[in-house]
Amino acid sequence: MKKVVSLTLSAAMALSCASVLLAGCGRDGGISDYEHTIVFYSSQGDALVQQTAVAIQNFEAKYPGWKVYHTQPGGYDEVKEKVVSDLQADQQPDLAYCYADHVAQYLSTEQVIDMKSLIESTETVTGVGIDAQTGEQIAAEYTVGYSTEELEDFISGYYEEGKATNFSDYESFGYTDDSMLTLPFVKSTELLYYNADALKKLGLKVPETWDELWAQAPTIKEFYPKATVLGYDSEANWFITMCEQNGWGYTSAQGNHFQFNSNNEDLKTWLNSLNGYYKNGYLTTQQDYKAYTSALFTKGIENGAGGIVYCIGSSGGASHQSSNLFKAAIAPIPGTRKADGTIDNSVISQGPSLVMFNAGNGVSNADEKAKMTFLFIKELLDPTFQAQFSIAAGYNPSRNSVYDIPAYQKHMEGNGMTAMACKAAKDLNDRFFTSPAFVGSSTARTQVGNALYYVMRGEKNADAALSDAYKNCGGK
Repeated sequence: MKKVVSLTLSAAMALSCASVLLAGCGRDGGISDYEHTIVFYSSQGDALVQQTAVAIQNFEAKYPGWKVYHTQPGGYDEVKEKVVSDLQADQQPDLAYCYADHVAQYLSTEQVIDMKSLIESTETVTGVGIDAQTGEQIAAEYTVGYSTEELEDFISGYYEEGKATNFSDYESFGYTDDSMLTLPFVKSTELLYYNADALKKLGLKVPETWDELWAQAPTIKEFYPKATVLGYDSEANWFITMCEQNGWGYTSAQGNHFQFNSNNEDLKTWLNSLNGYYKNGYLTTQQDYKAYTSALFTKGIENGAGGIVYCIGSSGGASHQSSNLFKAAIAPIPGTRKADGTIDNSVISQGPSLVMFNAGNGVSNADEKAKMTFLFIKELLDPTFQAQFSIAAGYNPSRNSVYDIPAYQKHMEGNGMTAMACKAAKDLNDRFFTSPAFVGSSTARTQVGNALYYVMRGEKNADAALSDAYKNCGGK
């Protein structure tokens, strides 16, 4: 009996590179055979497109006759706008990058595929494999779905995001409690980047809580009068994270979506406190600085440079936090100490997921195409590919086994900021949270971010800012 292995990268490339522009796509980028071409929208830049080409080549080599057309309409918002427009014309892609609030808008079309049956499918598809002993190409069987062990390999917090129960009104669009609307691709979270040299000089420890951070602020400001203590790259993320850590309520998938309002005295007290920190020169944000605060962080704070000591930003942007002026290090973001002494250190989970759509463009093999699209998803979520892509992108993989792959372990052993961010983010897997998705959830993000900005700068008090944000989201 011959032992069969999946195609290696070199074998896949050898089989597919010669035919990249054939059957699926015409010379002008138009698609000539929608029935055998999987259309994939993403917001990837050129470097990551080259990484994804590896997964495409491997898929096309395994399943001769099938092609993937990968195109980039723009950023995340442009991908969403393109999908919405295409859905109206029944010309939607088969697969797309998404955020949860994007999918909330797609659900009403009833064209989002519930992946549950595909995930659980034991059906096999005949493709091409490599004989492990001879290296020759032979027929191989590939299972459509995932085994129990493979599903357990997904990082739980990422996988749970895709469940229908996280989306508003899912039942009215024909989905059930156990429907699976998205699968995680790669993710990012927020980390606390800090100037280790400054803390050492001042004899300070990395704060575990927000109270500890603000308690350090006068000492830092006295010693470095031109420096700012904290820069936060997302006002919206900060607001949402504080609501999660304190149980104040932000949004809900069902009922009254908008839980934040001017009736929450604790939330108002916290918001109003930010104005004092801002006046004392302790605080800035992306909207206030008009750029990512990592640019301030990397300036350093010695000799009146006017930088910042702490910067909270995305793990996916770790490479932008590196400076040759001082030693930078990474820690989890601060948490909130509860009345019982425990610390809630919940941290937000972000980054692209994958959503499937019913085939458009009048194809006659919709079920077969959905099955093959899911097999392409499995290439994107393959641990070996996830390791390669995550190293290149600086994002966190969605599979636990990626951390056991030698190339990824070697990457995490590095001293660079991206490597340190990978190590730090790995330890946060049990702290991740996401917010419910519904039509209007992206508006809520914008409005609460604006509310924080206005109160911090003293342009509004918390009562007025929250009232305005609530009204601008459609609250009464």
